[in-house]
Amino acid sequence: MKILVYLSVWLQVFISSNAQLTKFLSIDCGASSPYNDSDLGIQWETDDKYIMTGTARQMREGPGLPKQLYSYRYFPSPRSKQCYVLPVETETTYLLRARLFPGFRETLSVDLPVDFNVTFINNLFFSYSASTDRDRVDAIYESVFHSFERKEIYLCLVPGSKGTPFINSIELRRLPQTSYTITTSLPGVPQFLVLGDRLDMGAKPGDSFLRYPYDEFDRFWWPAVPPSFPNFTTFKVEESSPMMKNLTFGPSPGEDIEDLLKFNWPPNRTLTDAWIGPDLAFQIKRSRLDTNEVYVAFYFLEIRPDSEVLDNETHALFVCPTCSVEDILHGNCFFRRSPTQITLEEVVLNDNVINVNVTSDPGVGTILNAFEYYYRYDFNISATYSKDKIALHELQVSFGLQDWQGDPCFPVAWEWLACDSETSRIQKLKLSQMNISGQIPGNISNLMELTEIHLDNNNLQGGIPKSLVSLPKLQRLALDNNDLIGEIPIEFQNKEGFTFTGNPGLGNTTTGSNAPGPSPQISGAVKSNRRAGILFQAIICLASLFVITSVQ
Repeated sequence: MKILVYLSVWLQVFISSNAQLTKFLSIDCGASSPYNDSDLGIQWETDDKYIMTGTARQMREGPGLPKQLYSYRYFPSPRSKQCYVLPVETETTYLLRARLFPGFRETLSVDLPVDFNVTFINNLFFSYSASTDRDRVDAIYESVFHSFERKEIYLCLVPGSKGTPFINSIELRRLPQTSYTITTSLPGVPQFLVLGDRLDMGAKPGDSFLRYPYDEFDRFWWPAVPPSFPNFTTFKVEESSPMMKNLTFGPSPGEDIEDLLKFNWPPNRTLTDAWIGPDLAFQIKRSRLDTNEVYVAFYFLEIRPDSEVLDNETHALFVCPTCSVEDILHGNCFFRRSPTQITLEEVVLNDNVINVNVTSDPGVGTILNAFEYYYRYDFNISATYSKDKIALHELQVSFGLQDWQGDPCFPVAWEWLACDSETSRIQKLKLSQMNISGQIPGNISNLMELTEIHLDNNNLQGGIPKSLVSLPKLQRLALDNNDLIGEIPIEFQNKEGFTFTGNPGLGNTTTGSNAPGPSPQISGAVKSNRRAGILFQAIICLASLFVITSVQ
C-alpha cells in the first residue's frame, strides 16, 4: 500500500461565489422552465438542449425535498440506451452527480419495480434498482473524473430487465485542478472515482448534509454516525471563533508549494467539529463489490484549546515539512494549527467492509474532522473509431436519426448497429422498417468495415450509390421495398445476399438468389420491344378507323 501525505496550509476560499457558480452545470431533468434555487443560490436549467429523447413529467411537490426531485425524465422507448450530451472543458477535474427519486406513491410517480444502469464516458457509473415503496427515497450518486482532451461527455441510461429508466437531476461541478490528483497522477490507464461516502465527523446525526454555499465546490458531506467505543467525544468550535479566523496561511520554511497545493479543499465548516478519542476505530460497509481498490482521504485540524494539546508531545497533529505518516500520528513534529490531509491512494480491500483505525500514543488522544472514500476504476477508453463516427453522423443527418446520441458502439451499441468491440469499427447497419426517407448517401461507403447494410422496407428514393461497390467486406445488401430508381451496379447483380425487389423504378429487381435472370441490359431491350409493339398496334388501330371513316 502506497501512502502519500499531503501537509497543506489551509488557504482561504480563493474563488468568489459568483465566479464559482459559472463552474456549475445544474440540470433539472424534466423541468418545464429554468429557475433559481433561492435557498442555495444555484441556477437550474431544463434538460431539453442536452437530450433529444424521453418524456418529461412533473410530480406533486412534497415537503422536505428539493424542487428538482419532483420532476424527472423517463424513457419508455425500447432503445438500447438514452444519452445526455454534457459539455466539459479539456484538462479539467469534475465532480459529476446524478439524483434519482421515483416519488411517493401517486399517479405521476415512477412505476416500480425498475432497474437499469447509468454510464458515463462508456464506463459504468452505477446500477439502480427499486422494487417496493421502501425504495422511494432520494438516491445520490457522485463521481470524480478528469476530462483530459474531451469537450463533451455522455451520460447514458441503459435499460435493465424491469421498468422504465428515469432520472431527476444531473450536476457537473468543476474542482480545483490539484484536487483528487489520483485521476491524473498514477501511471498507466487513467482512473475515475465513484463516491463511497463523504463524512463530517463532528456533525449531529440528525443534521442535513452540508453542501454549497458552505462547500464552494458543492460536494455533499453527510453527518457521521458516532461510533460506540469508550471515551469517545465530539468537539466543536464556531466558524467565527478567533482560532478559525487566525489560521496560519502560507508555507512554512522548507515546504514545497507543489505539495501544498495537492489538497482536496474540504470546507471550513467540516473542520470546525471533530471526533476525539484515544483510538478512532470504525467500520464502513462497502456499497460496491465490483472493485477492491479504494481512495481514502482523512482531514485533520486541531481545534482543541492550547492548554489541552501544547503540553503533550504525543499528539497526532504536530506537523513538519518532512514528516512521515508515523511521525504525524506519533507526535514527533512541531505543532501548527493548519489543516492536514492524509491520503491513501492505493488501498486494496479483502473484505466486504472498510476498517478505519486512527490511533495515537497515550495523551490527549486522536482527532478526526472529516473523511471520504471512493472506489477506484480504470477508465474504459473504448470508443467508436473516429472516422466511422464522422461518417455515421453524416448518415444520421441524411436519414433524420440525430436523436440517437452518445457513442455509437459503447458501452452498448445503438440497436440499429453492430460493432466489433476489438477494433471499435461499425460492421452492420440494421435500418429495416425505420420509416426513413431521402436518398442513400454516397458517403456511407466511408464505413469501410461494413459487412451488412439493411435499408429495406423504408421510403428511400433516388439511385443506388456507385460508391457502395468500394466496400471491400460487404456481404449483404437489402434494399427491398423502397422507391429506388435507376440501374443496379453490375457488381451487385445476381449476387447472393443482395436484394432489390419492390422497387418498380429500379432497372433490375433480382433477389440475389442463384436462379438465372435477365441482366439489366436484357430487361431494357425487352421493355423497348414491348413499347415498339404497343406503338405498332396503335398505328394499326388508327389506320382502321381512318378507312372506316372514309367508307362512310
